[in-house]
Formats: sequence, structure tokens, C-alpha cells
Amino acid sequence: MRNEELMRLLAALGGAFALIEVILGLEGKKIDNIDIPSFIIAFILAIVVLASVISPDKPIPLNWMVFVIIGIIMIVYSSLIGGVLVLLAGFVGYTER
Repeated sequence: MRNEELMRLLAALGGAFALIEVILGLEGKKIDNIDIPSFIIAFILAIVVLASVISPDKPIPLNWMVFVIIGIIMIVYSSLIGGVLVLLAGFVGYTER
């Protein structure tokens, strides 16, 4: 398996896990207890990561630096597992250079 394929796989898993964590984070909360900005940021980042894996040139390029930045932001705002996987995808993409 080449590094680009591994990077795509890790990013897809990270985006899927982030999306699942965002949706499950709403499970036991009431409307007034939801942190709206954090929810919106996490949801958008998960969708952007998944869209970049599906079509690499349309929303954002499939670049290791973009995945490192998105992974760090995902870890800070909401999704630990998804953020770590996206961050790991960025580091795998860096080793391809």
C-alpha cells in the first residue's frame, strides 16, 4: 500500500469517526446544553475531510499540511479519535515527500 492510499484511508476513517462523535455528542444533551460553535466547527471539518478524500481536488487538495492543521483543530474542538486519525494521515503524507 502506497503512502497516498494509506493517507486517504486514515483520513476517511478519521472523518467518519469525527462525524460519528459529533452526532453521538448530541445524543444525551438538551437544546440549551449544546455548544453550538464547537458542534458546527466539528461537523464542517468532518464533512470537509470526507469530501477531500472522495474527490481530492474539489473542496481542498489532498495535502499532508492541510490534514495536519485540520487534525489539530479537530482534536481541540471536539473529536479526539477522528482528529488523531486525520493528524496521523497528515504525518503519513509528510513521509511521502
